[in-house]
Amino acid sequence: MTGDRTKQLGHRARIGYTSPPLTAEVFPYEFYKIVPDGVTLVITTLAVTELNQAELDQSHAISLKAARAMAAAGVDIVVFGGVPINLRSGAGDGARMVATLETELGVKVSTSAWCQEKAAHTLQCRKVIVVHPYDASQHARQSGYAVKFGCEVVAVGGVGATLPMFGSVPRDAACELARKLIRQHPEADSILFPSPHWPATEAIEPLEREFGVNVVTAGQAAIWDALRRVGVHDRIEGYGRLLREF
Repeated sequence: MTGDRTKQLGHRARIGYTSPPLTAEVFPYEFYKIVPDGVTLVITTLAVTELNQAELDQSHAISLKAARAMAAAGVDIVVFGGVPINLRSGAGDGARMVATLETELGVKVSTSAWCQEKAAHTLQCRKVIVVHPYDASQHARQSGYAVKFGCEVVAVGGVGATLPMFGSVPRDAACELARKLIRQHPEADSILFPSPHWPATEAIEPLEREFGVNVVTAGQAAIWDALRRVGVHDRIEGYGRLLREF
């Protein structure tokens, strides 16, 4: 179908996203709060509810099928969500993994892991606090991702939620836990919030202003990278230095 693209909902950009959780509530909501008019989200939910290996394997296969369908539908970029799924293949080089997928799909590609790594490098995050939505059993896994991004983790905390209940986490929980940890660890220069599927975006601006630190959330990083990759360079206020300055 051809015609005047300005008449489409996504006339500036159509961003595809493979969402690991079987149910997706928070990321679509925050996406539309952040992006400028004319940018739309094309989303497929995968199969993750318990984060076990069988679900990750199944979700990896579904994500590739969904990405092919998104490319055929004419999206401008596909973002593969879920750091565990991104790392499933053992790819240690995000750029190489993206290049391989772009060749296969014939469309721009990014991954959640690569978006967060690029955001951390762009903001020069070095000594970081990791604040995640899970309980303490996930501290090592969440900290490990930050280490892969090249950061030194000085503290880690979780709010104690399970994946199906991420949408029920209070909107101030991420900010309050981060405040507690940054006061205990003033040497930190950055705060990282993994997972775009719990409400962390509203914590970005207050924490950056109050403590003078960098703040990266998984959702913010994915949106920033996708927008810039498809040529949308609007400086977006209210969601941290990443979207305002870079």
